[in-house]
This record gives sequence, C-alpha cells and structure tokens, in this order.
Amino acid sequence: MRVPVSFPWFRKPIVLATLASAALVAALTLALHGLLEWEVQTSLLRNAEIKAQNWSERFFRTVPDAEQMFTDAAAGRTDVMQLAGSFAMVDILRFELFDHKGQRTFLSDQSELEPEAPANPKALEVYRTGTPKFFVYHQENSEQEGIPDTFVETYVPAVSPNGERVGTMEIYVDVSSLEKALEDAFQQISWFLIAGTTVILAVPAAAYVRRTRQLRSRDQRLLELTRYDQLTGILNRNSISDILETTFASPGPPASLGILFVDVDYFKQVNDQYGHACGDRLLKHVADILKSSTRGSSDIVGRFGGDEFVVLCRDIDKQEFRKLCGRVTEGAKTPCEYEGKSYTPSLSVGAYLARAGDTQKCAMHRADLAVYAAKHRGRGQVMEYSKDLEGLFQAERRSQDRIDPAKSGD
Repeated sequence: MRVPVSFPWFRKPIVLATLASAALVAALTLALHGLLEWEVQTSLLRNAEIKAQNWSERFFRTVPDAEQMFTDAAAGRTDVMQLAGSFAMVDILRFELFDHKGQRTFLSDQSELEPEAPANPKALEVYRTGTPKFFVYHQENSEQEGIPDTFVETYVPAVSPNGERVGTMEIYVDVSSLEKALEDAFQQISWFLIAGTTVILAVPAAAYVRRTRQLRSRDQRLLELTRYDQLTGILNRNSISDILETTFASPGPPASLGILFVDVDYFKQVNDQYGHACGDRLLKHVADILKSSTRGSSDIVGRFGGDEFVVLCRDIDKQEFRKLCGRVTEGAKTPCEYEGKSYTPSLSVGAYLARAGDTQKCAMHRADLAVYAAKHRGRGQVMEYSKDLEGLFQAERRSQDRIDPAKSGD
C-alpha cells in the first residue's frame, strides 16, 4: 500500500513569503549587479575618453609638425620622445597614428612599421565619422606579462589646432586603478545587496551608483583642476606654464608669439571696499573681456594668479597684436555690474612680441617689465616692451635699495 507523501510545511505562509522574497531578492540582485557593472564600464570609458582627448591636445602642442606624422612622410621618432614623461602622468601605455586612409604611419613602441600593412577599419571609420570608439580589455595573466589588469583601446579623431581632421589616433589607456577603486567600493556594499530585503537592497545599490558617479566626477574634476582656474573657467597658471614650456622647448624660436601680461589695477581696494564677492565678480568680468578680445581658439587666455592674467597669441604680427591690445583697452571700458552697482575696471597691460632667440624666462620677464612700466606711468594703459624699460626697472630697483638697504642683497 502506497502512503501519499505530502509537504504541509511547504504551504505555510511564512515559507511561501520567504521563498518569494528570496526569489525577488535574487532577481533584484542580478539586475542591480548588471546595472552596477554597466556603471563601472561607463566610468572606465569616460575616464579613458577624457585622458585620451587631453593627451591628444598635448600631442599637438608638444610635437613640432605633428600633422606630418599622419602622412607617409612621417616625422622622426626624436620628435615624440619628449612626450615620454607624459605617458605615466595620464596612464597612457602606447599610441599609434593612422592617416586618412586608415594606414598606420607611426607606432610608439616600434622603430619600424610593417610594410604594406592593411588599413585599420576602426581608424578609418573614426576618421570619416569624427566619432571616437572605445574598447575595454581585461587581462588574466597581467602579472606575468607586465601589462595592466584593465586598459581601454581608444580611437579618437586627430584634430590639428586649426580644427582640421588629419587622421586618427589609437591610444591605449590604463584604467586599472579606477577599476580597482570602483570594485573596492562595490565590495563594501555587496553584503547588503545579498542579505538585505528588497527595500534595504535598494539603499546600498543607490549608494553604490552614487559612489561610482562621485568617483568618476572626482576623477574628472582632478583632471580639470590641473588645467582650469575654478573661479573664471579659463586656463590656470600650471596650464599656461606648460604651454610656454612646450612652446619654447620646440626646436627654433617661437613663431611670432605675442604675450600680454594683464594686471587688474586697484584690485585690493575693490576687495576692501566692496567685499571679496565683488572682487571675484570683477575677475570673471576681466576674464570675459580678454576672451572676447582674442582672435578665437588660436589665442590662449589664462589666469596667472591673483589679479594677473596672461594672453598668448600664436602666429601674430605686430599690427594685429596692436589691434588685439586695442580691443582689450576698449573692452575694459565695459562696467562690471554687481548688486546694482557699476564699476569700470582699470587694466594695466604689458605687451611683448617674442623674438628669435628668446627664452621662456626672457620673454616673460619682458612682458612683466612692460606691465610694471604701465602701472608706473599711471595705470589703465597698454605698454609695449622696449629696451629703455630695462633702465627704468634698474633705476627703480636702485631707488628701492637706497630706501631699504636690507633688501639690496635679494
């Protein structure tokens, strides 16, 4: 006689609720795990895109005749050796250059190219569409092979400073550190995802997504902090110094480089009388004046510190340089509005057009000397550098030494 088998415990509401909850938690865990993995991949790609674009811009600023490297008549390897130090700084592993046909013209870690190599379809598509492509690779035996755990292969259009698309750059970016940071953050909340209820499960998931975005945002902010002044939005002192260094480090003298050293007159009095918020508004106003006075993307505007600004003008002749100075002077007549009050800024401008044989130190000294002379002769004016300013500076220095002998040895 067969005895019927029954499972009365299976029908208990608490068991059904537990099984249903477990199934729901499992389903939600899988869904959230997929979402978090997607956030990680998105963060890695965005990080690689920022670093690749920044390095591409640095490439065109640093390498003389960079555009020639995207043709069959590629430049010598010595032209790019000065970029070696920038690889580790932005986690660049290697790079390749392709011309408009998708043919490789340069490979950073090989001295010779493979003869008659086929065109790279990815590079060709990026050149034609102007849309970057990104591919994430995870290495299982990275410790033995000496390569990073995770890197992103990026294809970005090679755009010259004048806006012309000349080819494609394939740049390999190491994202292992960022991936590890994201995975560590995930480990901190994984137990909550597994053991929590559906309501509790949503909390750590949302926290992780927020943490992921914070890490990505922080990484982007760190990159921006190294380049831009946070108050005015223009380039900061480090970026200007970097541009000057690469410009004057290039073979031969800088080609008609115009330098404007701009100082905001009576800035301390503005801060004292109207407050620092008004002073900040005035600095933003001056930055807008300088940007609107330039010729466009070919000119560079930066805040050099405090109330000092620098404008760099590549490939500019004397006549056009003086016109730019005139636009700055006219722009300074525009009043700065703050809390219903109007204040017209006064700018002392020192102008210097670099000459053959100038060094970075010499050029900046002469621009600084010119702005010193502008302030000395009444402020609110543009002063071009001339040799007689050297005598003015020396006479002023001797006068100061007589007043304060203790500083004469400085």
